[in-house]
Amino acid sequence: MAASRTAMLRLGVMGAVSQDNRLLLSRRGDLNVWALPGGRLDAGERLADAAAREVEEETGLTVRIGHPIGMYYLAGWRRLNVLYAARPVGGALRATNETRESRYFSISMLPEMPLAVIAEDAAAFVNGLPRGAARTIVTPRREMRRLKMRLGLRYAMNALRGRPEPKFPRFDVSASAVIWNEPQRRVLTLRGRHELRALPRLTCHGDSPPWQQLYDMILDRTGLALDLVWAGLWQDARRRQVEFVFRALSPNVDLFRAGEWSSPRNAALDDRDLMVAARAKPVPSIEPIWTIDYADPTVQPGDTLKLPR
Repeated sequence: MAASRTAMLRLGVMGAVSQDNRLLLSRRGDLNVWALPGGRLDAGERLADAAAREVEEETGLTVRIGHPIGMYYLAGWRRLNVLYAARPVGGALRATNETRESRYFSISMLPEMPLAVIAEDAAAFVNGLPRGAARTIVTPRREMRRLKMRLGLRYAMNALRGRPEPKFPRFDVSASAVIWNEPQRRVLTLRGRHELRALPRLTCHGDSPPWQQLYDMILDRTGLALDLVWAGLWQDARRRQVEFVFRALSPNVDLFRAGEWSSPRNAALDDRDLMVAARAKPVPSIEPIWTIDYADPTVQPGDTLKLPR
């Protein structure tokens, strides 16, 4: 089920670059505060590639990107940032057009900064925490007004200098859930187009976090109230499609309305649903957040279809 072209959720990336138990931070040129390097996702760009690009643009370092380690919904900004683990492989730290300086900080002595929880999650990952966080960050109203004024001034100054900032590109952003009825090894499906079965999926409108929007939809359509855990990403950069995949376990309960427990092998699920069902395992797992790049020629329908029996 394709997401709608009206999706308004803005996508960004951040890099948690670590070395010798230290975390790389940049002092932003516009706000004069410390932050993890990051920025917006460009049209046609993979999320991981965007994270590497933003780190190099803001710090001068080239990095090797690992797996996602956190996602952060910025309430009031209609924005979702995906945080990636990264290691330096070349380049040299320098000031750039966007930053005043960049340097490493001990993970036990990070400076005060906005969005400190993201840096704290990055430091926890450096200390060995493997799972990905999914958090909502609320900016106090007065601080949001101040930030919007500062950012508006930056946009105006860049336009006057002949360097107008591009608008956020539109993406088809969706969220899906692989909910296992573990005793029966069945997954929750809903009625899709032409009465076919499909995993729970919706377009992310940006007014609330993807996981909250998905939780509300599943509760409304099936009666299930579940603890959704971020499991992975599905993306097709060429078509500007990004999907955040969540996983949950459910007791063996009856469903109402559109819900049905279906065998992944026999429910005639489409390629995307089969891929994500194969990756979102029906048992508790602390494996890293995975990514399926549909445009990657090494990832083809059928490659990940080893479904639980």
